[in-house]
Amino acid sequence: MPTVSVVIPTYNRAGYILDAIESVLSQTYSDYEIIVVDDGSADHTRDMLQPLIADDKIRYVYQENQGVSAARNHGIRLAQGEYIAFLDSDDLFLPTKLEKQVAVLERSLTVAFVHAGYEKISDTGTCLGYRDTSKISGQVSPQILLDWSVLIATPCVLVRKSVLDEVGDFDESMRWAEDLDLWRRIAQRYEIGVIPEMLCQVRVHPGGASVSKVEAAASFERYLQKAFVDAPQLSKLFQHRAWAKLYSNLGHNILAESGQEQMTVVRQYSMKAIRQWPFQWSAYLGWLGSFISLELRNWLLALWRNYRDRR
Repeated sequence: MPTVSVVIPTYNRAGYILDAIESVLSQTYSDYEIIVVDDGSADHTRDMLQPLIADDKIRYVYQENQGVSAARNHGIRLAQGEYIAFLDSDDLFLPTKLEKQVAVLERSLTVAFVHAGYEKISDTGTCLGYRDTSKISGQVSPQILLDWSVLIATPCVLVRKSVLDEVGDFDESMRWAEDLDLWRRIAQRYEIGVIPEMLCQVRVHPGGASVSKVEAAASFERYLQKAFVDAPQLSKLFQHRAWAKLYSNLGHNILAESGQEQMTVVRQYSMKAIRQWPFQWSAYLGWLGSFISLELRNWLLALWRNYRDRR
């Protein structure tokens, strides 16, 4: 039985998936299995994987298209390992990822999962900057509901399968934020571990980013709604602050990547944030930023993020 099960959901990623699998095969840690769950791909994904299937380097299963959460959950059900890692089929593990994370879980029995920092890369592999998630460590609930500055990336996580058996898997009704929802459910009961270095590369695809972020708002709202149902002891003040942080962050994300046609949405999110918590100063900055050019917005946002990330 392998110690680690690496679950790779994929959908029409024939151009990337071999690189993703190779990043697992190149690990310094070797006691793992690779489970590829094909979520109804219409390209030549299966043909690309056939040699790896024939050589028993991967376990391949096909399902009708149901979404990434359903694909990951399918992989979890098939997993034989004590620990589970997730790798999206266009992202990459760095060579020591599994070795270092297994070591943390084996010496820290109270830790439910361990994550790490990551580098964002472009469609062609160009570095887009490092994301430091090291402050998300230990007992992070309920404070995790207030922090939207840098989020845990799914490929950076190694989690105990026994914990997933206890708290449940990914919520298949959520199109976005399903990973955040799982991490916060785990954090309610367990400590979180972190390795403060880059162990993954997360690919950012061009096109449609601002539209997706607008459409994703409903999932992020559901994320907080579920959290407050699960933790009714949280004060109304805390809830208002969490809502304000969320809406301010949604506005800032659209502000950084959108043209003038999306600025009305930024103002709407900024005002929602202010109504929830009048002292959410970042919301005022977002509202003001919606009236200036994209170039100046990005310069000011860079200053704000530098200030925010140093706090």
